[in-house]
Amino acid sequence: MKIKNLLAILSCLGILITLFSFNSSSIITDTKAGDPVWKNLKVLPQDISNDSLKGLMRGYNDALGVKCGYCHTQIEGTDKLDFAADTKKEKEFARHMITMTQKINAENFNWENHPKPESIDVVTCAMCHRGNTSATKSLKK
Repeated sequence: MKIKNLLAILSCLGILITLFSFNSSSIITDTKAGDPVWKNLKVLPQDISNDSLKGLMRGYNDALGVKCGYCHTQIEGTDKLDFAADTKKEKEFARHMITMTQKINAENFNWENHPKPESIDVVTCAMCHRGNTSATKSLKK
């Protein structure tokens, strides 16, 4: 009986280890300390938490009325996305727009000389896009 319990526990541990070793997102890897190391962040802070990054991405989804696949490439033959790949032009446009809003906020709304002006969030994607991929279309409404 004890051997069966031990085998069951070891089997469960093996399954858990296997599941956690296959990260469904290709954008992060874990360091020894367990902190995420992002593979291809170019305009967002390298020390951003997984939850903060997901929150930002959900905000972009809502602001533009799109899903993740709008900027991120689908891995061929799967329903998964390669978040680190730079194969879609929309991702580079998004980086440009993120940089633009960070600059606008830092230069125009940093009244108290905040030490991280890029984190000021006054001008957002939603202000112009209003649920559309084209800000021009939403501003004409």
